[in-house]
Amino acid sequence: MKKYALILMGFILLYSCKQEKKEFFKSGDVTINGKIENYSKKDSIYSIPFYTKDFLSTELYQTNRAEIDANGNFSIRFKIPHKQVIFFYYKESASLYIEPNQTMNLSFDASLKEKKAFLNSIKVTGQLAKKNDLIQKYSINDPIDYKKYYKSFQSKKNPNEVYHFIDSVYNIKGKFIDDFIKNNDVPKDLTDWLTIEKEIKPITELLQYAVFYFRPTSKEKTFEEGLGKKYIERLSKMPELKQEHFINREIYTVLPNYFAPYYKKVIQSKYNVDYKKSDSIFYQKKLVSKYIENPAFAKILFFDRINSSLKNNDLTFYEKNKTIIDSLFKNTVYEKAIKEKYAFTKNLVENPILPEKTELLQFSSNDATTFLNEIIKNAKGKVIYIDNWATWCGPCKKQFKDATPKLKKEFSKEVEFIYLCHLSDKKLYKPTIAQYNVEGKHYFITKEQNKILKKALNITGYPTYNIINKEGELIHSGFEYRPSESKTSKILNDLIHK
Repeated sequence: MKKYALILMGFILLYSCKQEKKEFFKSGDVTINGKIENYSKKDSIYSIPFYTKDFLSTELYQTNRAEIDANGNFSIRFKIPHKQVIFFYYKESASLYIEPNQTMNLSFDASLKEKKAFLNSIKVTGQLAKKNDLIQKYSINDPIDYKKYYKSFQSKKNPNEVYHFIDSVYNIKGKFIDDFIKNNDVPKDLTDWLTIEKEIKPITELLQYAVFYFRPTSKEKTFEEGLGKKYIERLSKMPELKQEHFINREIYTVLPNYFAPYYKKVIQSKYNVDYKKSDSIFYQKKLVSKYIENPAFAKILFFDRINSSLKNNDLTFYEKNKTIIDSLFKNTVYEKAIKEKYAFTKNLVENPILPEKTELLQFSSNDATTFLNEIIKNAKGKVIYIDNWATWCGPCKKQFKDATPKLKKEFSKEVEFIYLCHLSDKKLYKPTIAQYNVEGKHYFITKEQNKILKKALNITGYPTYNIINKEGELIHSGFEYRPSESKTSKILNDLIHK
């Protein structure tokens, strides 16, 4: 691997030593003042979420929620890292173009149920009015019916069918985008967004099928052979990415999430290696030799991997590749973010500070068949809520962050909260609890114990939640009983007062 690192260092010095231009990446506040026509409290909608993205963040989206008053008025101010196309939701989703240090007035009609009519009712005034008019016009006239498209997509049985289906659909979409740009005097910002939309979308769709749906048969020697020559060639036609393309979040959200797993599957199949080995080959060899001509894309992929590992409190990838990372991201907008994330994670891992009401416990026996009975006995007649989680599980941690504190506050006296950590690296167990301030009774479950508890607690994936009544009967199991669900609170409340 040292040889690969030296090769990468040479490429970096050759292609990336100049300081990255940062004019595009200027952060600032955006203010949106709004009016909802025909607003009714009967709809039971009291706020509007605006979903933005910071490519330096570990979060998929930042949710900025605007509260609606009795007359349908709202106002919100939030920070963004650069100009971008975002989306908001009110019965239907819709896109908006925003820029740092700008104020816009937004209105729409809440009574319109058909999506195109709703989009047509959206009006923006201010300096960004023209660009937002074009965004709505584009959305209204989009030739793809996405419900029908994804239904057809999922019905395809092999890579050849998928390839021709996506090719035919996105040829139509590509022509529509070309004509839209040509006929509507589209400014450069939106042209950049539309160009990437045209070039990246078919690639991400092909990648999605390859990663989540395709499995080579016994007749096919490798993963690539199974997909076919045309399929592979199309995936190699990655557009050269530039900083102005960051206006389209697709390049740093969807694309790396599909591309890296796809290429690692190719490596695993071709070289007959495991996932860990394919990860190392991809980031220290293939990413350089195949994509050095597209340095912005290489940075996106490498940064996504760093972000992912640090988000899971794993320092290994950064420390193993520190020399490459320091050179690749020197004098770029990523540099400070990486150093801060690493320093925070290192401190968290080495010095986890647990909440005051957190108990790290061990079962009295190593026999996992007795664990559930011990939990029930120690609860002393309380309703029990068990959260089965893992340190690497994104949805588990999202619940810890967004919903667990509220549920705990509501039922802290009446419900016994138990947290079972499964299939995880034990050194990341305490840091994750500390990171999300998860109060309650915690147990670390070994792999052998997990095999037994999976059956006892009906665990099919992570997270899985179990609800046990006062009599010690397991009555609910599943992901659907997560803390954020209103029905979870109702079930717990009913059991408490039964």
